[in-house]
Amino acid sequence: MDHNEARQAITDIFEAAKLSEIKKICKNATITEDAFSDFVMLCDAGILPWVHHISWRDFLPPNLAWTDEDSKRLGNIDNGPLTREATKAMRKWYQLLNERRYLVGHVFYLRDHSNWQFFYFDNRDLWAYANHFKGGPHIHLINHLWPNRTLEGVWNEFREGNPEMNGAEHIRFHRENPRPPQL
Repeated sequence: MDHNEARQAITDIFEAAKLSEIKKICKNATITEDAFSDFVMLCDAGILPWVHHISWRDFLPPNLAWTDEDSKRLGNIDNGPLTREATKAMRKWYQLLNERRYLVGHVFYLRDHSNWQFFYFDNRDLWAYANHFKGGPHIHLINHLWPNRTLEGVWNEFREGNPEMNGAEHIRFHRENPRPPQL
C-alpha cells in the first residue's frame, strides 16, 4: 500500500469543494492506518490548521455483561476438555466478542467551522471477512458538503447513543501489519 497515495487521498478529501468530488475520491481511495494516524498527529501538534477530537465507546449487550463469576468459571484452563461451567463461560465470551460494537469517531474542523470532516468506524467495519461493504475493511465519512448536516449535529448524534449515520461515504481502509523489530 502506497503511503503517499493514502496521504493524498486524505488531502483531496479535505480540499474537495463538491459532494460529487467526495464521492469520486472515496470510491477510488484507500486510506492507510499509518497515513490517518500521521494526519491526526499533525493536527494535534498544531502543525495543520485542523482541530481534532476523538470519541469512542463500547456497546455491549446487557445480557452478555462479563462478570467476576464468568471469570471464575474459566479458572485456569489447561489442556484437555473444558468443564461444563468453563464451556458456558467461553461461549458467552465468544458471543460477547461477536455482538460487541466498539465505535470510534474522529472529527476535524477549521476554527470557523467552515470546513469539517467526520470519520467513523466500528470494530466490524475493520473486519476483513463478513464485512457489510463489498470493498472490505473501511471507514465512513460525512462532512460539511452533506446537505442538512452540521458539525454540531453530526458530533452530537455520534456521541449520544447508538448512531444511525445514514448517507456516509465508505472509504477502503488498510491496516498495515506491524513490522518485527530490526536487530
